[in-house]
Amino acid sequence: MRNAVLASGSIHLVLLAVLFAVRSPRSIMVPGPDVVQVALLDPSASTAITPPPPPAPELKPEPTPVAPSEESGVKIAPAQPKKKPKAQAEEQAPQQPATTLPYAPAGNAGLRGQVSVDTNFEFAYYLNLIRNRVAQAWAPPAGLTSGGQPVRAVVYFKIARDGGVSDLRVETGSGYEFFDRSAARAVQLSDPMPPLPLGYTGGDLGVHFGFEFVAP
Repeated sequence: MRNAVLASGSIHLVLLAVLFAVRSPRSIMVPGPDVVQVALLDPSASTAITPPPPPAPELKPEPTPVAPSEESGVKIAPAQPKKKPKAQAEEQAPQQPATTLPYAPAGNAGLRGQVSVDTNFEFAYYLNLIRNRVAQAWAPPAGLTSGGQPVRAVVYFKIARDGGVSDLRVETGSGYEFFDRSAARAVQLSDPMPPLPLGYTGGDLGVHFGFEFVAP
């Protein structure tokens, strides 16, 4: 019995060995990861990207030089100073009396008198009358000494049509109060003056009377 089992087992082993030997071997494929082909490039061989060159600037044509027509050149006259309008110059100029009798000896006390008026006055004889009348009424103040220098004062007053005197005042003082008072007193003593000339159409006449005296 035992021998029969051993013989049967041996036969089975032989059969199995024959089957393995006769059967062609199969290739077994083992799945693996996907393969990605990568091409490696040499960095030195890569071509650098060069930006395009900037556009060339547009050339402007040079201006044509202008040569003078005359070799000597053109002479420029100096600018003339502007003249002030006549009306403006008259406004800026100080107003001067229209008619004036210059300083001249008058009376017997050594006075020199000047007569000026505010308006155009063509009656010179009347101004002489005024100068002589005031000079006759003036007397030099006692005690006045000026070292031989002339002492001057100007008195202003108005003469009405009938010769009356008004608006009397010392216009320019001499620096000696008693001399100024003597000048104003001489005009007061001359009131009334001769009536204004009939040919003069003004209502009154403004007079500037200058007193000049040389004290010892």
